[in-house]
Amino acid sequence: MQFLKTLVIIMLVVVFIVFAYNNWQAVTVDLWGGLQLVTKLPVLLVFTFLAGFLPLWAYHRTTSWRMKRRITTLEANQARAAMAASAPAPVPVPVQTPSETPDISINDQEPESALRSV
Repeated sequence: MQFLKTLVIIMLVVVFIVFAYNNWQAVTVDLWGGLQLVTKLPVLLVFTFLAGFLPLWAYHRTTSWRMKRRITTLEANQARAAMAASAPAPVPVPVQTPSETPDISINDQEPESALRSV
């Protein structure tokens, strides 16, 4: 893919060089207040292209930068939520109070049999 990108750029540069060679003539641009700018046609076209391209390119770069930051933040939040959800909840250990503990020393006799003969 990089090869194709390089090939297209080289072709555009060659087309521009041929255009500039064939159209190298002075052009007068009327500005405000009777001011006139005399320049060559290819130079004027390059400045016109850059005047239209650079603001939109800067807007695109800032938008993509902002979106990448936003995606990074959302991914971090999602990973943090997944870690919190996958962590097992602590199991509460029942605490016995002194009244709930069985007192074995009070009754040292053998337990009564469940079945009594009558």
